[in-house]
Amino acid sequence: MNPFHRSSRSPRRPWQDALRYGYVTLVLMAVSIVVAGISHFGKDGSKVDGLFFASQLEFEQVMFTEEEIETLDEIPEEEIIQRHQMIEQMRKNPQRDIAQGQVWRSFTPIFLHFGVLHVVFNMMWLWQFGLLIESRFRSWPFLALVLFTALLSNVAQAFVSGPNFGGMSGVNYGLFGFLLARSKLHPNPGFVIHPQTAAMLLIWLVVCFTGMMGPVANTAHLVGFASGGLVGMVNALMGGAWANIQRKQQFRNALRKSADHLHHCKVCQRTEHDDPDLEFYVHMSDGEEYCKEHLPD
Repeated sequence: MNPFHRSSRSPRRPWQDALRYGYVTLVLMAVSIVVAGISHFGKDGSKVDGLFFASQLEFEQVMFTEEEIETLDEIPEEEIIQRHQMIEQMRKNPQRDIAQGQVWRSFTPIFLHFGVLHVVFNMMWLWQFGLLIESRFRSWPFLALVLFTALLSNVAQAFVSGPNFGGMSGVNYGLFGFLLARSKLHPNPGFVIHPQTAAMLLIWLVVCFTGMMGPVANTAHLVGFASGGLVGMVNALMGGAWANIQRKQQFRNALRKSADHLHHCKVCQRTEHDDPDLEFYVHMSDGEEYCKEHLPD
């Protein structure tokens, strides 16, 4: 299923877009796949420890091993309390390494994936969303959007669940939020997200919060979606949506002052006085006006 309806009369093929305009998208995918291979799809995080929001090696040094858990009675009570305090302190301060100058950790968790399906689905959506945005807005603005949504979603997730997380899904939801907001508000977006795609991603967002899918970076999903949607809304307003809103308001004000109507539905006889938001269409078969609800097939 193609998640988009392009308005272009001669849409380019995806690979043509990727080779001409999708450099950032391809690099993000390549790095994610390489990191997944090096870490054995998240099974060996020590090899990519520098990409986590905070070092996991330091965390693992104070964590109790399986052998220690089985012999807790042999460990002094003071050491157990001390290690629990250290673990809790690390979880409350996920920014410790970033505060020491390792700023890249704010962004690099997007390259970490845990399992084959995790990386496959994230790359699939990155390909769909990233390629569309980058080919339309070019690489630098697209990269700025990726970094913005990555930063906000990673920071939010780290302070909610701790630094042991990863995945491109926060960015993907940011790209989805951008596209959804822009397609709804912009007077000429150039594309429309397929309703089934939008519904599926929104349902998945909610389902993950139920816990049915296991440990998921839900905060990253939600914050990424909101931050991307905010950028999409601003982009749409700057691209003409605000002018449209003003014109509609002026039209509504004019309607309130006028007793006459401009449009009416042949079936229900409603006019713009009944509902200023009604949309009217002239049908080609009879030249009569209909509201959207009663427009003949």
